[in-house]
Amino acid sequence: MNEVFMLPATELIESEALSLPVSERAELIVHLLDSLEPRPKIAPAQVEKAWVHEANRRYQSYQQGEEESYSADEVFADLRADDD
Repeated sequence: MNEVFMLPATELIESEALSLPVSERAELIVHLLDSLEPRPKIAPAQVEKAWVHEANRRYQSYQQGEEESYSADEVFADLRADDD
């Protein structure tokens, strides 16, 4: 396994972050990820509407024979094979 070397200040921050309760660590993760690549500010209803539209598009495509389907067993077998 690759060893990661951090500056002492970074190690201190990591140690303190790991001592936080899970909910606070999760909130910190969101803030850190947002600092790397901010998420667009879209209302949750708009996101849900877009996903429903995409799901309907994919389903119609599948119904018309334009998309293949795979069983969960096939998908997970492929994922396990990729890990090897």
